[in-house]
Amino acid sequence: MAWVRAAMDERDLRAAWPLTEPDLRMVLVQHWVLSHHEDADLLGPPAAWEALAAELAADPPTSALWDQFAAERLKRWRQYWTGFSARTWDLRDEAEVPRPGLEIVTFIEPGRKLQLKPGSPVSYRRLAVRRHGGRWLVAGVDGTNIFRPGWPPVPA
Repeated sequence: MAWVRAAMDERDLRAAWPLTEPDLRMVLVQHWVLSHHEDADLLGPPAAWEALAAELAADPPTSALWDQFAAERLKRWRQYWTGFSARTWDLRDEAEVPRPGLEIVTFIEPGRKLQLKPGSPVSYRRLAVRRHGGRWLVAGVDGTNIFRPGWPPVPA
């Protein structure tokens, strides 16, 4: 809930960043870098991308491009997850446990029943959370796919 509150309600990726698994932070950053690959004025040469990605993915981030990255990432999530909020969405009582240390948590839209059938209106959002350093951190933002860092990131 704290991650959803920070990212979606407060629109503060800096507050959500420590609640995000390091691999997911790097995957999000690498995706952003690759989506801007033609803008050498912004990113610099490809040889500099690894260092830039490390600066952006750090906790706390150290890159001067953080504000632009964060604004674009949050805008995309708001477009994709219209109305998703920790204030109004309910957390399903039981999590799915695909393997020890990894859980899929499901948030249900207020006033809707959970419907997982194909073709049903989307009334839920799923996040993967993984045990990391003694804490549960968000490891995947769609509840299905978890990616490993890479150029491009690849499914884990």
